[in-house]
Amino acid sequence: MGKEEKPVKEELKELRDSIKDTKQEGSNEMLQFFLGIIMLGLGLFLLSKRVIVHNSWYSWRIGSFNLSSGLVTVPLIIGIIWQVYNSKSVIPKIIITLGVIFIIVTIIMSIRISFMATSMFDYIIIVGLAAAGSGLLLKTLFRKK
Repeated sequence: MGKEEKPVKEELKELRDSIKDTKQEGSNEMLQFFLGIIMLGLGLFLLSKRVIVHNSWYSWRIGSFNLSSGLVTVPLIIGIIWQVYNSKSVIPKIIITLGVIFIIVTIIMSIRISFMATSMFDYIIIVGLAAAGSGLLLKTLFRKK
C-alpha cells in the first residue's frame, strides 16, 4: 500500500506543477498581448504626429483633356435627375454608384502625405515601438497551443 501511495502523491505534485505552469503561461501571454497593443499604438501615434496631410487641386487626365475634380459630380447629378424622372430603371442607380465612387476616388487622389523632418533617434524609437509591438501581437495571436 505504501508503494501505491507514492506514485499517487507524485502524480498529484506533477498535476499541481502543470497547473501552475499553465496559469503562468496564460498571464504572461495576456501581458505580452496588451504590451504589444500598447507598443504598437504608441509607435503609430508617434508616427502620425510626424506626418503632414494636405490636399491639392486634382484633375483627371484623359488623353489631352483635363477633367477637373469639380466635374466628377456631373455623372452623380445626371444619375439623380434620371432616378427622379424614372425610378424603376436600373441604369440611374449604376450611374449614381459610379458617380459616388468617382468622387471618393478623386478626394483620395487629391490627398498628399509627407513626412516631417525628424531626428534619427526619434525615427528609430517610432519604428522600433511599432515593430516590437507588432511582433508581440503576432507572437501571441499565432502561437501554437
